[in-house]
Amino acid sequence: MKKPDNPFVLNTYHGKAYFCDREDDLIALQEHIKNGRNVVLYAWRRLGKSALVHRFFEELEGSGDYETLYVDFLGAISIEDAIKELSSAVFERFGKNKSGINATIQKLISSIGATISFDPISGTPTLNLGLSPSGNEEQSLHALGEFLDQRKKRVVVAIDEFQQVATYSETNAEAMFRTWVQKFPSIRFIFSGSHRGMMAEMFLEKNRPFYLSAQLLSLDPIPFEKYNPFIQAHFGAKRKVISEEIVKSILDWSRGQTYTIQLICNYLYAQCQEVKEVDVQRVKTDILAQQQAIFANFPKMLTKTQWKVFQAIAKEEPLRNPLSKEFISKYRLGAASTVSTAIKSLQKQELVIEDDGVFLVHEVLLARWMARL
Repeated sequence: MKKPDNPFVLNTYHGKAYFCDREDDLIALQEHIKNGRNVVLYAWRRLGKSALVHRFFEELEGSGDYETLYVDFLGAISIEDAIKELSSAVFERFGKNKSGINATIQKLISSIGATISFDPISGTPTLNLGLSPSGNEEQSLHALGEFLDQRKKRVVVAIDEFQQVATYSETNAEAMFRTWVQKFPSIRFIFSGSHRGMMAEMFLEKNRPFYLSAQLLSLDPIPFEKYNPFIQAHFGAKRKVISEEIVKSILDWSRGQTYTIQLICNYLYAQCQEVKEVDVQRVKTDILAQQQAIFANFPKMLTKTQWKVFQAIAKEEPLRNPLSKEFISKYRLGAASTVSTAIKSLQKQELVIEDDGVFLVHEVLLARWMARL
């Protein structure tokens, strides 16, 4: 992978040098996987779950004892879509070698009803999916599991946005995936999800197929003591200056959310030789202005009451008692029962979260934008 021009990378993993800390989480993952335990990796949004998985996979692959497979279910809205994502990931990861396509992968492709076509110019092989008749999902899953199970090295599969499975119209979707995991005990799984509530329900509710089937690993924000030297080092490498006080203010404003911290530092690194407080304020304003078109849609997506409560929580953050007379009266929100109903709806959508006894707007940038209204 090419070295990025800006060390504060966004959305993608660019290697150990651009990844901050998570040493304890890496140790926990390693201990679970090496001792035969599947893992549920969950956290509030944009705390770096996917980057942690890629960092962990880099370690596993480097040991020479494991092969890894990363699959993202974000765009999969049915079991069929999920199996397509799995099949594509398997083909991309294991289906190509210097001599072409090996016999084992050809057998797998045939068993799941897919075909291969070749680019007429480059000769690059492409997997064509969607040819299997509906209803063969279990057969396709089994074939994929057998292929991974028969690899010479142990295989670790990470399924990102796994909570999507709970939304499928097929009522047996969770049970089907649970059965698949059980059939191949030598394959280790990491189930990652950005909807913390849904992930917890899938693995902690007694009547759900995945009940207590994996170890829960919750990510916390990276502490200042770890993030500050990381940020200082990257600025210092180009003889740029950013003070500890400014770094702390960025982490506080970002509520420790990794993506927001990286975004602000990315802008400051690009624009400043020596970061001043005025630079930080300008960058925050610019970032929020760029989100204006997206955030402006929220009042249209919510009822009038929900929007008023949502905005009040953003302005009051951190909010300890949303049903207090002081809070309701300050923002003229009406009856406590109405506020309670609105908050429950906002929590169900994970627009509002309760964390350590306080209520917060889940998305930090949205919270900061609303607080300025």
